[in-house]
Parts: sequence; structure tokens; C-alpha cells
Amino acid sequence: MTAILTLDLDDVDRYADALSAAAGALVSGDLERARSGIEPIAFERWEGQLRYAAEAGPATDHTERRPRDVTDPMRAQVFLRDEMACTYCGGRCIPRNVLVAFSDLFPDELPYHPNYRRGAIHPMYWALAPEADHKFAHARGGTGDIANLTTLHTMCNARKSDALVTDLPAVDRPEHVIGWDGLLAAYPRIIAMGESHGRRHSAASYHDRWLRHFSLKPE
Repeated sequence: MTAILTLDLDDVDRYADALSAAAGALVSGDLERARSGIEPIAFERWEGQLRYAAEAGPATDHTERRPRDVTDPMRAQVFLRDEMACTYCGGRCIPRNVLVAFSDLFPDELPYHPNYRRGAIHPMYWALAPEADHKFAHARGGTGDIANLTTLHTMCNARKSDALVTDLPAVDRPEHVIGWDGLLAAYPRIIAMGESHGRRHSAASYHDRWLRHFSLKPE
């Protein structure tokens, strides 16, 4: 196992590129080529701690602290509206449900923990999974409507806390990847391969719900 202590935009690209290569292989039905695709990122574990960038704060682990006024269908709409890109750092996003499907298929190489327990989860979840975060936090009087929501990587959201995105330090944003869909086109195939070869990490209805949220399956 490889312990990962820090994450940056280079890691976002590294994980996204590896998973994209694996997704292409899975769409073609080539499991072994997909396994080779994830080899550069396989068997990593997140052992680091993230600190808020806007102001000094405690290190944090993620525990799915999701705002109660934001539903999963709303999250899906926000991610699609923002073209699967973090509106702070500009890096590509892959929805958590797609990452879970990869972990279902490759549970040892790409481990998952629902509470993001340090030492038990692959760092791709921090680097790639998006959150639908409030532009103006509840603490600042922000509402839960879609216009007040924006897409942030989990790591960027953790660093942001209740600050405004504009309060965060400027970063060198990568060039926007036109047509990036967060690997949604491959999602049904990844699920199917996981059902045949992997180990499920979630309730049987989990992927069905997200397929519907992203209009990949009839309601």
C-alpha cells in the first residue's frame, strides 16, 4: 500500500487520466486492460489531513456532512450544469457514485469507506469527487436553491469551510476539458462489470438511484 499525504491539481489529472483509460477499456469489455489502466494509482490510501485555505483551521476528515436542504437530484443537476469541473480549481470531477462503481469492481486497488476514514479510502475520492456546495454558506444566510450551489472537489470544499470561494487563494487553473462528462457514459458498464467481478460497497438501489438522477435510466 502507498500512503498519500498531500493532494494537488497534478493528482487530479493523474487520477482522472487513469480512470478514464480504465473506463474506455471497460466499455470495450476488456477487464484486464482496465486493470492495467488503474495500475499507476492502485493500492493508494489517503493518510493526509486537509486544512482550510481561507483561514487557519483544524485538520479534517470527511464524514459526508451534506446540507439537508440539498437533494441528490439537485446535486446531479449542479454537477451537469458546471460541466463536471470544480469551480474553484478548475480540475475535472468524477461523481462519487462513479468512483464507488470503480471501487466495487476493484475493491482492493481502489478502496472505499463511506465516512472517508483516513487509511481506509483511496485519495481519488478527495481529489475527484464533487460536492454541491453553497456559494453563500448557511452561516452567511445562503439558501439551498440551485442558483446558490456550485461544484467543488471534496478537497476544495473541505478547505473552503464557510468562506466564499473568492476568499480562497488563487490557483493556476488547468485548461477546461471540452466534453468531459465525469465518465457518466461509461457508468452503466462499470456497474455491470462490478456486479460480475467485484464486491458491492453500497445498497442494491444505490447505483439505480444515481442512474436515474443523471437521466441514464428511466424514472
